[in-house]
Formats: sequence, C-alpha cells, structure tokens
Amino acid sequence: MPPPRTREGRDRRDHHWAPSEEEALEKWDWNCPETRRLLEDAFFREEDYIRQGSEECQKFWTFFERLQRFQNLKTSRKEEKDAGQPKHSIPALADLPRAYDPRYRINLSVLGPDTRGSQGLGRHLPAERVSEFRRALLHYLDFGQKQAFGRLAKLQRERAALPIAQYGNRILQTLKEHQVVVVAGDTGCGKSTQVPQYLLTAGFSHVACTQPRRIACISLAKRVGFESLSQYGSQVGYQIRFESTRSAATKIVFLTVGLLLRQIQREPSLPQYEVLIVDEVHERHLHNDFLLGVLRRLLPKRPDLKVILMSATINISLFSSYFSNAPVVQVPGRLFPITVVYQPQEAEPTTSKSEKLDPQPFLRVLESIDHKYPPEERGDLLVFLSGMAEISTVLEAVQTYASHTQRWVVLPLHSALSVADQDKVFDVAPPGVRKCILSTNIAETSVTIDGIRFVVDSGKVKEMSYDPQAKLQRLQEFWISQASAEQRKGRAGRTGPGVCFRLYAESDYDAFAPYPVPEIRRVALDSLVLQMKSMSVGDPRTFPFIEPPPPASLETAILYLRDQGALDSSEALTPIGSLLAQLPVDVVIGKMLILGSMFSLVEPVLTIAAALSVQSPFTRSAQSSPECAAARRPLESDQGDPFTLFNVFNAWVQVKSERSRNSRKWCRRRGIEEHRLYEMANLRRQFKELLEDHGLMTGAQATQVADSYSRLQQRRERRALHQLKRQHEEGAGRRRKVLRLQEEQDGGSSEEDRAGPDPPGAGDGVDIQDVKFK
Repeated sequence: MPPPRTREGRDRRDHHWAPSEEEALEKWDWNCPETRRLLEDAFFREEDYIRQGSEECQKFWTFFERLQRFQNLKTSRKEEKDAGQPKHSIPALADLPRAYDPRYRINLSVLGPDTRGSQGLGRHLPAERVSEFRRALLHYLDFGQKQAFGRLAKLQRERAALPIAQYGNRILQTLKEHQVVVVAGDTGCGKSTQVPQYLLTAGFSHVACTQPRRIACISLAKRVGFESLSQYGSQVGYQIRFESTRSAATKIVFLTVGLLLRQIQREPSLPQYEVLIVDEVHERHLHNDFLLGVLRRLLPKRPDLKVILMSATINISLFSSYFSNAPVVQVPGRLFPITVVYQPQEAEPTTSKSEKLDPQPFLRVLESIDHKYPPEERGDLLVFLSGMAEISTVLEAVQTYASHTQRWVVLPLHSALSVADQDKVFDVAPPGVRKCILSTNIAETSVTIDGIRFVVDSGKVKEMSYDPQAKLQRLQEFWISQASAEQRKGRAGRTGPGVCFRLYAESDYDAFAPYPVPEIRRVALDSLVLQMKSMSVGDPRTFPFIEPPPPASLETAILYLRDQGALDSSEALTPIGSLLAQLPVDVVIGKMLILGSMFSLVEPVLTIAAALSVQSPFTRSAQSSPECAAARRPLESDQGDPFTLFNVFNAWVQVKSERSRNSRKWCRRRGIEEHRLYEMANLRRQFKELLEDHGLMTGAQATQVADSYSRLQQRRERRALHQLKRQHEEGAGRRRKVLRLQEEQDGGSSEEDRAGPDPPGAGDGVDIQDVKFK
C-alpha cells in the first residue's frame, strides 16, 4: 500500500507541473476556453456584479475583444512612429508609475483574486495577464457607468421638458390642502408617468393608480420604474388578472379598475393605500363610474385618504362638481401645429355592411406621404380603425405596399395581441423607414407612442351595446365623438408639426356628439348590479352615480338576476348570488361553474367556462388558410364552438405533456394563438381555486394536499421561475430594439411563421409562459 501523499508532496508535484511565467506568457491565448473559465471563476462569481454565464458576462467578452484589437492597433502605430525617432533617456521619478494605469482616472475598483482567496489562480495564469484582465474589467465598468450616467442625464432633461414638470409642486400643495384633486392635461403632458413619481418623492409610500386597460398598467409600470431608477426592483409594480409584480416593498402599483373594486369588496375602507389615482376618468367606462361613486361614499370615512382624478381636458367641470367642487389643476399640452386634411370617402352604391372595409383610402395616404416627404425626414404613421377585423383587412393591403416600397414597417395594435407584440410599436424603425401602426382606440389615450407625425382617423369606433330584445351584448360600430376626434388628432403633434387625415367630411365632424356616450348608458348592468349587491352599497336605483344609468336598464338587470336565482323576491343576494359575485365572469358562465360542481362535471365545465371567458384563440388570417382548416378539422365539434374550444384545449395540453413535440408549431399549423390557451389555463386554475375555497369541490375533485416534499419542490420551482423572469426582463430591457423590414404580423398572432421549422436560435431563449404553465 503506497504511503499517503502529504501536503508538501502535493505542493511539490503541482509546482513541478506548473509552467514558468515565461512559458505561460509565450503560450498565452485569450480565446482559450480554459483560460476564460479560470478568469471567470475568479472574477465573475455568483455574488459579483457580473455573474459567470450571464448576458453581462457575454457582453464583457465582446467588449474585451474590441479593446484588445484597439490596443494592438495602437501599439503597432506607436512602434512604427518610434522606429524612426532617436531614443532619449528619461529619468525615472520615484513618485510616478512607469506605466499608466487606468485606475488613476477611473473611480472604481475591482476586488482581485489575490485578495479573494483564489490562491490557486497564480499557478495557472501569469500575474501580468491577470493585471491586464483587471484593467480591461475596469475599463468595461467605467464605460458602462458613463453610459448609464449619460442615459440618466438625458432622462432628467426629458422629464424636465414635459409640460407637467412646472406643475408638480402645485399639484402636491393642492393635494395637501384638499382631499380630492382633478388633474386635467392634454395628451402627452406627462401626467400618467410623472404624478405617481411626484407622490413618491413627497414621501407617500402606498399609492395605487388605476388604468382602464391591462396594457396601460404594464407599460406605465415599466416606464415609471425606469424613470425612478427601480426598473429591476420592486418599488414600482403592476397588478392585472393572472399577473402581478407587486411585493411587500412596492410603493406604487398600477392596477385595473376591476381589481381595485374587488379589493374594496374584501376591505371596504382600503387601509393599504394613502393615495388613489384614478386615471383616464374621461373615458367613462362602466367600472370607472362605479368606482367614483364608491370613493365619494368612502372619503368621509377615510379623511386621511387622498384621491387624484386624472383626465384629458374633456368635461372637467362634471368631475369637479361631483366631488364638491374639487380644485382643478389644468396642464397645457405640448402640441405643435397640426394640419387637418378632410378626405371624405364616397360610399359605393353596391357596398353592403357585410363587405370588408376598403383599404384603398389608407393606401393613398401612405403614397402621398412617400411622395411629399423624403425618407430621411423622420415621422411615423398612426391609423385609427374600429376593430380587429378592420385592422386585418388594412394590414394585408398595406403589407403588400410596404414589401414593394421597402419604406414601411407595418404593426397592428389592439388588446388581443400578446404583450410582446404590443411592445413592438415602441421599437425603433430602421433609417429611412417609417412605422405604420394600425390601432383601435387603445392608442387614443392609454398608450403614447413617440415619433408619430401623421394620423389617419377613420372616424369609427366599436363599442359594446346591449340589445334588450335579444338580451345580448355585442360590439357595434359607431361614429366617434368630437372629443375623441380631437384626441386622435393630438397624437400627430407631440414631437413636431403633424398632419391629421380625416377620412370623413367636415360636416360629419360638426354632426358628431360633443362627448362619448358613457358606457353605463349603453351596456347590460347585471354584473354591475350583482357586484353592488355583494358590496352592500344599497339600492342600485339610489346609488350616487356621476351620471345615472337609464332606469329601464337597472330594472332589466334586477329582473334578470332574479330569474338566474342570484337575487330573491326582496332583491337580496342569495347564496348562489354570493358565489357568482366572487367569480370574475359573466353571470351565465359563473352559474355554469356552480352547476358543474353540483353535477360532478367540474373538469370539462372548468375548461369550457375558461374558454368562453377569453378572446377566441383562432387567428383571423388562418380562417382563410386551407392548410390550417384541414389541420383543425379533427378538433371541430358539430355541437358548437364551446365543445370545439374544449377539444382544442385538451389537445394542446396533450401536446405540452409530450416534451418531444413543439406546441408553438402545433398551434401555428392550426391557426391558433397559443397566448390565449395560456390565458385559458390560468383562468381555469383560478376558477378551480375559487370553487375549492367555497367548498364546491369535494374529495376526488379537489386537489389533494401536497406532502412536505412536494411543497418544498413547489417553493423551489417558484424561486426558479422568479429568477428566470428577472433575467428575462433584464435582458429585454437592456437589448436595443430595432424593427426589421416586413415584420410579419397577422393582426392576431404573435408568431413569426405559419409553419415549418423554427429559425436558428428561436429556441435558445426561455419561454416564461411555458415555465409558468408547467
């Protein structure tokens, strides 16, 4: 048996095999994977600013290679210059270093391996190269710091240039003296992004800001987080259905009006908030009007609660008088001159309502812009259309024109798109290319897109309306109001002189209603009445609405709820009604869930209820594709759309369970938007949890309580998901986004291809939705 090796023996053997300093310098190769691994082990540990294997680590090596090329070029030029000059002896000064070191001008330091316990590094890498690497790292950190400081300085200049900047102190002072303040400002004045930050600076740490749309919650939270230097922190967050970045450390939260009402339903006094900001009150959404009435009753009970109503300059006196003549801080917009061009379209005698929208007037606008304005003169186009079908029609024609001219990138914008596709409208177009954004009225006030110089206003909008005869709600197309037309026009004058093309006559504009019809006057009120009953706010007929709904609509809603068993003969909430009020769905779908649990049909009913509560997963352009129709045919049911959706969801889940198959390709080949299926899965899970909480799932139906090992595994998976989402957001935030020509969109799908293999690198990233699903 050989004697055991002593520590001295190991040291002598290591020293014997270690190359000398001269040999290591001769064989040195910065591109050697083993060399880079040793350096990363020493300098890029888990607790360091740059972590091994991270995107920041890759960016450093790219910077390092460029720095090496620059230094080699500089050295070769110096040698050529010194070759023809006589050498002079320069006396060395004891106080100055012989070689210049960047640390003398860089206000940073890097903790090297010699002070971090990596004693073994010196046996593998020469000290001279380690010092060279440390200097390169200093350069990289200094370069990043200067870049960040430059962006910060530019950000502060942009914030100071906003029209609302000079009104910040006035808003805070008025809020200090009054419980309710109305802030009225034109589009682009900065009220939605700056007022929450003014409150944060003033010391308020529990601020909620409501938005009528989910896309506005997400985009505003990201922007305010970026401006307040907490882009990757938890100080600013958002909370929407199925998704939340809110934590215990969150000081400003952007959330939808419906979520805030549900919080009031649980805690009527809202003790968790100091200030409530109700944004876009001028849009007069159903839940917004109800929220204003709830707040009006709550304020006397919470004298410490502050409320800020933010509105465009539309009918401001209505909101001020509703809250006992609340003070108004009016902020002027930053609008440049806008030229209005009326281009009325003559209706063809053969045109019927069932025919598609004629895209030719929109194409003529693009042609006139190309003819009149040179490509180097920047300015994008925003087109307002009434709905998704109209966007798809115009999109198809404009993309053909764009592919021919190579001067346009065409992008749709509507609420049915995934967040990633919606974010594309904020990206930068290549030089000499303009963006053409085809949008619904979501771009009127909720989303602000920089660089818009041209606006095309179709004059139409689709709104929900209630048919009392058929007892159904449906989207109908209407002419817009004068206030909406002015909002659309204002989008063209935020960054410079603009042009607004109105595809209707000036006489049509004069005939428009001054303001939009409030939603409470044109939609069914059964869900609102049910929510009011569950919140115990009293008789809906006497509730102090800012503008009361038609009495007939209230009576119809009450009668409908009585027929559904949600209200008894005295109009009190029944047990079924209490359950229905907890479910964030229409009354009919909620009742389906309850009856499904009673008849032991929970699993199929959960799927159908979720499918009917989200937008259709079938893309519009895929409906005309024979290949997609053939691939979808085995999933279609003769018993109606609900069962077709049931089959689609179950087949998709089966594909997800087979790791060898690609669910994205499977959806693309059938013309299905996978994002909607993820929404169905999330909503289905939420429905199941609600039924469990109310004891409507028994024994075999309910999810069994996990053992300690399963709970530990779930906690680990949640931590891993949080880390993946953090890395995904950081990578997306740091990457410069420049659009490519011919962005292939279909108005409803976020995928790049219809079929075929994924492009190279398409599967390299992490699909956060897929991780959450699993």
